[in-house]
Amino acid sequence: MNNGIKNGGNNNKSITNKIGGMETMDFPFNFDEMPIAAKFISDSFSRDIEDFQRVYPVFDEVFKARFAEQIRKAKDIVCCGPEGVKIQNIRIGVFRKIESLNTLILEAQDYFPISRIKQYDYIVEIVEKKNLSSILSIVPNLLQQLEANIPTQNEDVAQSIIDGIQSIYQVLKLDRIELNRLLNSRGLLKEEVFRCLNHLWATMQDVMEIGQSLYRKDDPMKCVEYELNYLKMKVKTFWMHSVPDSVA
Repeated sequence: MNNGIKNGGNNNKSITNKIGGMETMDFPFNFDEMPIAAKFISDSFSRDIEDFQRVYPVFDEVFKARFAEQIRKAKDIVCCGPEGVKIQNIRIGVFRKIESLNTLILEAQDYFPISRIKQYDYIVEIVEKKNLSSILSIVPNLLQQLEANIPTQNEDVAQSIIDGIQSIYQVLKLDRIELNRLLNSRGLLKEEVFRCLNHLWATMQDVMEIGQSLYRKDDPMKCVEYELNYLKMKVKTFWMHSVPDSVA
């Protein structure tokens, strides 16, 4: 097995950069996705372990334990460092604020002439997707429309809805600034962090490439599981639907 950095593999040409005097790889996953991607690959090869061991006996318990340890270390880097904890806490808070924002926007239907609010359904759809950047881009226009259509009846309630949306919007803007600051600072990680992720990615590449080679002729559909685009899709789907803090 290759424990170093691979330049490309069968389907992915990797680009290396110099950071802090060492070579690092441009991963096809973002920082947070790396451990999840590795877990997905680990589960795939564990499920097909008999096939792997028949052709490549190197996939033994020692390798499996090493891979699991690499995944654990990567998870520690992502979730358990001081910056990682702050990021997770902010994301959880953002998720809850977006839920409150969604409640207020839906409540607006009961007090505002929604037929006059342009793209109201689209706005609701954007908020329900919980993409922070998209939400921050649409809320100002929504607020302008609501303020221009305050009803004469229940004016106090309508104004409280506007104030609530405005308040959440302002806090979300501050959350995004802090989140970006933390994410950017984490991009300047120490060499051992990049080394850990590089080793993890090299192992992931090994498993994917051997899986592709193993199944390419005998089982093309299984081979697809080891293609990078499919893997990325699975990882992103898993990431978006399994954790409430994916809003960043």
